[in-house]
Amino acid sequence: MKKGLSKVKIIKFIEKNKLIFAFMIITALSLLLRSEMFYYISGDYENFLNPWFNQLKYGGGLFALKNNIGDYNAPYMTIMALLTYIPISSIISIKLVSLIFDYICAFTVVEIIKVLLQDKKDNKNLLIDMIIGYSIVLCLPTVFLNSSFWAQCDSIYTAFVLIAILFLFKQKYTKSFIILGIAFSFKLQTVFILPLYILMYISERKFSIYNFLIIPLIDLVMCMPAILFGKSITDCILVYFNQASEYSQYLTMNLPNVYSIFIKSNFEDTPNLISNFNDIIAKIGVFFTVFIFILIAIMVLYKKVKFDNIAILEFGIWSILIATFFLPFMHDRYMYMADILGVIYLIYNKRKFYIPIIIELISLYSYMYYLFGYIAIDIQIVSILNLVLIVLYSRDMCKKYFKENRSI
Repeated sequence: MKKGLSKVKIIKFIEKNKLIFAFMIITALSLLLRSEMFYYISGDYENFLNPWFNQLKYGGGLFALKNNIGDYNAPYMTIMALLTYIPISSIISIKLVSLIFDYICAFTVVEIIKVLLQDKKDNKNLLIDMIIGYSIVLCLPTVFLNSSFWAQCDSIYTAFVLIAILFLFKQKYTKSFIILGIAFSFKLQTVFILPLYILMYISERKFSIYNFLIIPLIDLVMCMPAILFGKSITDCILVYFNQASEYSQYLTMNLPNVYSIFIKSNFEDTPNLISNFNDIIAKIGVFFTVFIFILIAIMVLYKKVKFDNIAILEFGIWSILIATFFLPFMHDRYMYMADILGVIYLIYNKRKFYIPIIIELISLYSYMYYLFGYIAIDIQIVSILNLVLIVLYSRDMCKKYFKENRSI
């Protein structure tokens, strides 16, 4: 009798806490997946991250921040300097930081899904959708390859961008700009989401234009630990300008976009590197991208678009897709934010499931040559697929927001 009662209690306990158990199982499996990749040495780790780590370590840890080591901004280099004090292998400690932010991304996605769907009429499957969103983020190849295989840190700035979007949902605009400033301090690619904020300001003026000054201010604040240890303020300010010019010899590096449709690589051994043989092409690309965003801004203003939570998500994705497709000097990991926002889009709008799938496939294609030296399809074909994605998504956005009837 007691055994029967105990079994019933266990079943009831599991039933009551099934959501927690589901998250625990998914987390355990995703950690197991990542652990299998932790000792892989990527080219970026071998040629950049590990040498930077050693320069910091043997230069005095935090005291070495005064030196111009690496081309990342001071906040990430400060984290790396702190890692030099931990008595474990650099490859493990560097990857662990990115892994932690994988999970911050996943949990923030869960919270965004909760806020996004809680007011939806049919939200009976909200808990299931939250679990699915959490699972997909952690199982996206571009996510686990980025942190655990490649030793890259795109999950850090993306986690802060997601938190900033969550604050937008809650109409806490100043907090959103502060968090966006933190994201910007880790990676310049944060600017891909900035058009969303500009469009929101133009349309509704729910926050001050001076809020945009918060972003560089927070960047400077985040650089303060390095500055206190002797790093030049000028170096902190110029880091992104130096980054932008560092690889300016390539219009695109492995990312299939407009340049790889019309221009072939000059190198047989690196067919996915499109050379910048004429600076005027890059300048046209920048001006054309700005022109597209100006057109969108005019339409947003003319149609008086209301930026509810769905609009924030959809315009955010649109902004990233346009920026990465038309801007020059794009790298293989630059669609990372769109990969994760695409998961939220999938949960909300399952009828358009093909949009996030195409985003992930294009982004993953960008990884394949660099990581594995493998190209199954010519980059020109994938670039055309990316163009089709832009056209399909833009058509949906124009129908939904720039016509009288707003419906999915």
